[in-house]
Amino acid sequence: MVALGYLHRMQGARATTIDPAIAKGSWSEIFRNGLGLYSALVIGGIAMNATQMLVIAIIMPTIVRDIGGANFYTWAAMLYTIGAILGGASTGTLWSRLGARRTYTLAAGVFALGTACCALAPNIGSLIAARGVQGWAGGLVSGSGMALITTAFDSRLRTRIIAISQGTFTACHLSGPIVGGMFAEMQWWRGSFWMMAPLMLVFAALAYWKIPDRFSRGAERNRLAGVPFIRFATLAAGVLCVAASGSVSGISVRVLLIAAAVTLVGLTFRLDRRAADNLFPRRALALGAPIGLALWILALHGMTQTSVTLFLPLLLQVVHRVSPIVINFLSIVISMGWTAATFTVSGWSGRRERLALLSGPIIATTGLACLTAVALMPGLTLMTLSAFTMGIGIGGYNVHLVARAMDSVGSDEHRSTASALTSVRSIGTAFGAAIAGVVANIAGLGDAIEPGAVGDAVTAVYMFCCIPFGLAALLMFRFVRITLVKPEAVSVARR
Repeated sequence: MVALGYLHRMQGARATTIDPAIAKGSWSEIFRNGLGLYSALVIGGIAMNATQMLVIAIIMPTIVRDIGGANFYTWAAMLYTIGAILGGASTGTLWSRLGARRTYTLAAGVFALGTACCALAPNIGSLIAARGVQGWAGGLVSGSGMALITTAFDSRLRTRIIAISQGTFTACHLSGPIVGGMFAEMQWWRGSFWMMAPLMLVFAALAYWKIPDRFSRGAERNRLAGVPFIRFATLAAGVLCVAASGSVSGISVRVLLIAAAVTLVGLTFRLDRRAADNLFPRRALALGAPIGLALWILALHGMTQTSVTLFLPLLLQVVHRVSPIVINFLSIVISMGWTAATFTVSGWSGRRERLALLSGPIIATTGLACLTAVALMPGLTLMTLSAFTMGIGIGGYNVHLVARAMDSVGSDEHRSTASALTSVRSIGTAFGAAIAGVVANIAGLGDAIEPGAVGDAVTAVYMFCCIPFGLAALLMFRFVRITLVKPEAVSVARR
């Protein structure tokens, strides 16, 4: 009966069962047998998107001094984030209508165009508009990378290429500020954009000439299908509401904007579930389906991680009086822990894979709890260890969770799953930043200049963040119970 229950849930989710004991492929296999090109496209797309996402924080003061717009200081980053969420969400739709080759080429070409427009921007309004276009294309590049992983790499190799992708993002986390700082020091912020545009054009040409037609199968018959403008509009409006909540004063207005955002994003998923040309998997966010559980876990951890990293610089600067040179130190430590764990566990299978999935959220929650406890203590040693532990926990589960989420859906939902994996975590990140701002203000953050008030506010935010981390741990137990089904149990159920 238990096996029958498992089978029923898996069929309802259109899942494909993969033996959890099958050994993972080696690192070298993702660069052999024609896969090296696809690995390069995935890695290159992640690198371009991450660099443009991270560099803006460093060069923005130089931009404001040059073309003005201090009142819109955060909008360049905000519009990029909104665009990236929409770009990621549109991946499945565009792959179905244009095919893999044209979608990749379109994404990289628009990315290059948006980047060039950023470099040429005469005023802050032009820059913000160009960042929105750039963000959409960057999200589409990242989403296409996830779609390429589901299309070109089999289950044995997906954890390896996902681990490489995470390592690339971490490398950009380290290099992005260096690149931005170099151009800011030169007082030539436009150079940080001009440097990337030619690389994006090369990327577009490589995608157009090398991605095979077989990856675009089925695109011709879907090309004339309607574009889901209503769902894109409700999703964009929801993300805009949650982003705008960080720029308004008054807790009541912020809460209203967050509530409106929840309503609009929820409406998007509700409409999408009933649509014939869905953007996301049919059971996205369903707690009875592996893909739904995976997306909830990714969203909850996205909420938590962005809240932690958002307030770390403030904590270090105001409470601990840390030099601006090392202000992002602990955020980088989290990413390094994440990457180290990802590379360590990416080859695990069977019991060790279950261990990584089940222990990861627990380790991450423990790291966050320790970080909360030592946040106001003098010195950075304990904070560094706690942050590293939190990163290890996230990296320990993330690579297997994403790979299993890809395995859990039918081939007809691979592209919509790629869209969801890219955009849902980003949506969670946006909500996390907004909710953390509300919690901090309720806790008395004020003008964020008084050490006692800042310490209390950050502690309150971190204590609150333990809730979504804890929920993610509980959901992970259910995910493992539903997803890692032994093949013999399924065989008995079928008989």
